[in-house]
Amino acid sequence: MPDRMPDPKLDALAKVMRALGHDTRLRLIATMLAQGEKSVGEIEALTGIGQPGLSQQLGVLRKADLVQTRRAAKQVYYSVASDAFAASAAFLAALARTDLIEMAAPADRKSAPPARGSAAMFAKIL
Repeated sequence: MPDRMPDPKLDALAKVMRALGHDTRLRLIATMLAQGEKSVGEIEALTGIGQPGLSQQLGVLRKADLVQTRRAAKQVYYSVASDAFAASAAFLAALARTDLIEMAAPADRKSAPPARGSAAMFAKIL
């Protein structure tokens, strides 16, 4: 069977998810969401993330187009690029609406209990 061509939207979503899949980067995004645009020095003071790790993680976020920068003299200011999260937010919201997924399931699947040994049953036991 030939390989499927990658879906550009899925590729973009995966890029965002990979960038957010790191606790330091999530902390940086959360800080910028709460505090607004900040200089690198201000971000360092707010988060406690020191150089060069801070620059490296901001670079990953910048490469993923999740933050935008503005230069004023020698200072570089970072802020969240809100538009970059639109597709990811919609995807995560769809995942969170499991009741909608359940309503869309065929009637015969709605009432059937999970198969023995399924991942859902395993998770329920834990």
